[in-house]
Amino acid sequence: MNDEERGAAPMPRRALLSRAGRAGLGVAASVPLASWLASCATQPGVTQRPTATSAPTATPDTRPVTIAITGDLMLARSVGQQLLASDGAFPFTHTAEYLRGFDLTVGNLECVVSTLGAPQPKQYTFEAPTRSFERLVAAGFDIVSLANNHSGDYGKGAFTDMLGKAPGYGLTPLGGGLNRAAAHAPVIRTVRATTLGFLAYCEIQPQSFAATDSSPGHAWLEEASMRADIQAARPQVDFLIVFQHWGVEYETVESSHQQALARAAIEAGADLVVGAHPHVIQPHETYQGKPIIYSLGNFVFDLMWGVAAVGNVLALTVQGPRLLDWKLRAARIGDYGQPDWIA
Repeated sequence: MNDEERGAAPMPRRALLSRAGRAGLGVAASVPLASWLASCATQPGVTQRPTATSAPTATPDTRPVTIAITGDLMLARSVGQQLLASDGAFPFTHTAEYLRGFDLTVGNLECVVSTLGAPQPKQYTFEAPTRSFERLVAAGFDIVSLANNHSGDYGKGAFTDMLGKAPGYGLTPLGGGLNRAAAHAPVIRTVRATTLGFLAYCEIQPQSFAATDSSPGHAWLEEASMRADIQAARPQVDFLIVFQHWGVEYETVESSHQQALARAAIEAGADLVVGAHPHVIQPHETYQGKPIIYSLGNFVFDLMWGVAAVGNVLALTVQGPRLLDWKLRAARIGDYGQPDWIA
């Protein structure tokens, strides 16, 4: 039985070397340990342990990131009925291939997706079937803004149901939460070496849809709180996008109020401001070198004709803090609110 089998304590390093000498390794008592170890490295049959080296540093993937942003996605009413009757990609039959080609696709979800609740006392209320989540994901959507005047159409319970279920389908809610702090928190995504931040707000009534410190809802648009949110998010991201639900329906030119809020967002640190709600396309401008797109118009919405049946999709190319390119692609709404590209 050896020492280990007896449970004896490990022998000191010096004692082990003495035992090695008695076993015929030829270590003379007068030879210093360091000299003996050095000589072993040059003797035939003695393998020298390789010198430890640090692991190679991975090269950051700095390729640009592409983002698509759409206007209003209203998946209720006849759109929802057709969606349930369809086994295909409806209402994205003609547009999904393009939207899936981006690293991130974002849209304004202009309805509540739930089977709960009851219509709130307002003129138009939109509740879409839960299958809508599947169609959005299949079309390439990653983030959906809940900061609009229809996300609360069937009450706080339906809103909370939508908020809880969307992530299970792979959709991240933006501009909405279980309380005010969550609704005003940015959605942050890192794609390759670029970190993107998104904030979303609504200023269209009813304000009762807005989150409070103790109740769910969307982020209400107020200049002071918007500035504070942007300044808090700015150090966390390379590129910051603010998505606004604002303006006057069917007005093809932005208001001075929209312009003031957009410029305040840029001054606070936003890199780009984009809007929806008016149901029509509104102009864009550059302020302090940063783009402002006042309204993208509709993307999926039934019962729209003329200029209200045409909307834009914003396509961005970003690399770190730099906006390399941006452009708008127009789509026209057809039967049951389904869009198709104009060009």
